[in-house]
Amino acid sequence: MATDTRDILIDDLTKLKAELISYGRIQIPKDIQKHISIERPKSGPSSGEKVIGLEFGGKRVKLRISDNPERFVLEEDEKGLIIKEHNRIRARAKSLDLRYHAPGQLFISIENRCIYSCLFCTAGNISIPEERLLDFVRKAVDLGNIKSVAITSGVYPSIEDHINKIERFVRIIKTSYPDIPLGVEPVVKSDEHISRLYSAGADEIKINVQTANRELFDRICGYMDYDKIFDFLQSAVDIFGRGRVMSNVIYGIGESDADMVKTMERIADIGAVPNPRAIRVNPEIKKRFERKGCRVGETNPDRIIRIAQILKKILQERNLSTKNLKTMCFPCGCCDVIPFQDI
Repeated sequence: MATDTRDILIDDLTKLKAELISYGRIQIPKDIQKHISIERPKSGPSSGEKVIGLEFGGKRVKLRISDNPERFVLEEDEKGLIIKEHNRIRARAKSLDLRYHAPGQLFISIENRCIYSCLFCTAGNISIPEERLLDFVRKAVDLGNIKSVAITSGVYPSIEDHINKIERFVRIIKTSYPDIPLGVEPVVKSDEHISRLYSAGADEIKINVQTANRELFDRICGYMDYDKIFDFLQSAVDIFGRGRVMSNVIYGIGESDADMVKTMERIADIGAVPNPRAIRVNPEIKKRFERKGCRVGETNPDRIIRIAQILKKILQERNLSTKNLKTMCFPCGCCDVIPFQDI
């Protein structure tokens, strides 16, 4: 297994990023909140909360905003923003623009409703008209500060309708903006779905394995046969090209490091890039996992860094990289320690 990572150096700012990801929140005084970009997610584990994006020393991180005393505090002096831990300055930072979810990238969900009930996801119940969503995309791209577009979607009312909606949306956007990199994150049930999204103009695709083994997938998601997802990843690499396909692997839900290594290697052997994601929970999501007998929260800073180190080795050995991808999570870099960027 690709676990010999002794030659990968970890600097203090990468350690800080892992600590912030693990802790998940930061105290910000009200007077600072008034003049920084704040995201208010409508779905997911941070639904209904306020989220800030920070950049320090080339590292990026997203954190929930807390009005209560916390381990980490964002303060301000005459030079700008400071991240403090127990009154000790850890880094100088700047606020990221989160108007479009990801800095420099418009990452949009075109359907919040979903027929599936994956434990880690909080689906919304709001349906936004397509033309309103398209208008939002056009205005953002026309402002000139968007480098790429990523499209995800809940599955509603069926996988076929889900693919039809994404395909139509992609085709419209790429007709107007043929040069902008565009990525999609669908649930597919046939190779034809992958081909259709590519033909519509998608440049990159993410098909999620979700968990590091079949037993966890069946308990947590279970919307298709686990091995079939790997078949679809192979088809996606055949269609989109090697290194243009990604797959989320959520960890901190009861899997071992050996499970993670085996799954990341299996994805990379196909020619796709694994995207390990530390689980993020709120009280509702945590209760769902506990009712299913799953442990959650095994995302301490050391493990976050260790898994990123292992992934870097896996990618190096297969001549793959996170740096070539233009859309979705890797170029955003706010929620994970990213090989070839942070380490």
